[in-house]
Amino acid sequence: MKKGSWLLLVLLTVVACGVGANAWARKEALLNVGEGQLPTDTGSDGKTTFSIETNKELGGPALKVIYADGDSVGDRIAKVKDWTQFTTLEFSAYNPSPQNVRLILTVKHKRTVSYPTRVDVPLMLHPGVNTISIPIDSLHNVNESEPDLANVARWYLACEAGKTPVVYLGDIWLEGEAPPPVVPATGGTAAGGFVLSGSYHIKGTIGGMPVDLTITPEATVTPAVSPAAGTGGTSIDLSRLQRIRAATMPSVTRPVLFDTPEADTILNALEVFPPDNPWNQIVSAWPVDQHSSAIVGAIGADKPLRYNPDMCFVLVPPNQKRVDVKIIDFPSESDRGPYPVPDNVPIEGWPVGPSQVLDNAQRDTSGRGGDRHALVVDPVNRMLYEFYNLRRTDAGWQAAQASIFDLKTNKLRPNGWTSSDAAGLPVFPAVVRYDELRRGSIDHALRVTVRRTRQEFVAPATHYASRLTDEDLPRMGERLRLRQDFDVSGFSPEARTILIALKKYGMFVADNGLEWAISVAPDERIPDMHEELRRVKGSDFEVVVSPR
Repeated sequence: MKKGSWLLLVLLTVVACGVGANAWARKEALLNVGEGQLPTDTGSDGKTTFSIETNKELGGPALKVIYADGDSVGDRIAKVKDWTQFTTLEFSAYNPSPQNVRLILTVKHKRTVSYPTRVDVPLMLHPGVNTISIPIDSLHNVNESEPDLANVARWYLACEAGKTPVVYLGDIWLEGEAPPPVVPATGGTAAGGFVLSGSYHIKGTIGGMPVDLTITPEATVTPAVSPAAGTGGTSIDLSRLQRIRAATMPSVTRPVLFDTPEADTILNALEVFPPDNPWNQIVSAWPVDQHSSAIVGAIGADKPLRYNPDMCFVLVPPNQKRVDVKIIDFPSESDRGPYPVPDNVPIEGWPVGPSQVLDNAQRDTSGRGGDRHALVVDPVNRMLYEFYNLRRTDAGWQAAQASIFDLKTNKLRPNGWTSSDAAGLPVFPAVVRYDELRRGSIDHALRVTVRRTRQEFVAPATHYASRLTDEDLPRMGERLRLRQDFDVSGFSPEARTILIALKKYGMFVADNGLEWAISVAPDERIPDMHEELRRVKGSDFEVVVSPR
């Protein structure tokens, strides 16, 4: 029997013998709609209205909230003061609109004296029923300091400014486990007990059978996430959002290359796409595709993960001069210019390639050719400009294709349109950067190339680049994930950070090229991880699908 199954059997037996879940479980209502409780506070003076109605989607009584512009509902005086006794805050919500609704859970506590010292948790309600589960230990103040959750004063759910959504809320609960140090086993001599953290020790007599067991569950990682829908909602990393939004975007007055401390500071405050964007989705719990083994085999189960230090980029100021770029090959699938291309825009492969002089790389004087991606980021306006086969000529700039991505939205390219990547995806959000490796956390999906793909794409991809129809081949946009049981303990900190991201966020099939090749910024501050990442094989990955 598997360890987890045996542990479950033992615990269920203990419960049946008299040590029930109520011995350590805790559950208290912040808002018990089923018993007729109503919020005690709104931000406006009666402009937001609410009432209790039966809602068939939520299966019972629900609080119908008709929000006023940017308003909130909640409790002015929290019914439960000490949230540290619980592990999660949970509730269900129904969004009757065909559009996503953004809410913010705000928690004020004894040490809240200003906006930076309160907790703000962004939530996304997708159309239909959503199940929200927020880990209590993921709650941090806006400035990333620790909140005093043992002394909560007030909480409320606010909508976005400029929005007036209608939502239905079920009961809002604080739930979790608050185990005593030791709970004696029932039905025999309780010389020991079991502790609900770390190892589990059970000693005594259960069902007439003497038991003396110490069980250590396999370690699991529970990310600080908020699933926005129980059957397919997006899981977002709340700590990532808090970190980014607590940072201040510095003034950007000139083009800044990717491999500088100045770039690190800018990137620390740059939010790339909204929280629920596919690049920011946590996929560690997504189901495995039924064709996963065949697809991995078609890519190359025995082939190694490749470290490709290829994708450089430049950060430009919001007033960067715009220039014309002549689009050669895909004008009908390109976004119109002019574009904010600076004189020092780097080209894919620089400075790793033989042409160390940037002007030579821009003009391709060595004749290396290749995809020659160029990535230009406007961090202040959160806009991204990407080019395929960009080169400088005596007559000016030219490229095979140009794409513009608004990093403030989830808008995809039109179906059938390519981008600088064959999948129609952006490249910059996927690049492994120095600031991420230094922080020890990559908070987005990666991109991967494979040699052969199928004549098909899956969202968020919008384009394919193959005539092959073999169903064992991956589609453009296929999402692969490093297996959760893959042991990362023997890798360097930098490589381990990459591998953990591949478990948590996975990677998109983005282009045709070398098998299992991920893109890393060619930053001299990043150590060479080529050989150790080659220890990871294709068979260590699996294809996953959205639970929607």
